[in-house]
Amino acid sequence: MIWDEAALKRLEAIPGFVRGMAKSKIEKAAQAAGETKVTVEFMDANKAKLMG
Repeated sequence: MIWDEAALKRLEAIPGFVRGMAKSKIEKAAQAAGETKVTVEFMDANKAKLMG
């Protein structure tokens, strides 16, 4: 999955011990939503679902 630069920076701010799991969860949610690119806007719009 392609990530835009701002989304990658936000991902890097996630603690390393959970970053891989978070990346996987975000990418799966983006694919399920029909997205071709992970953006900060997608992350913000789906924050509650991603964190739950």
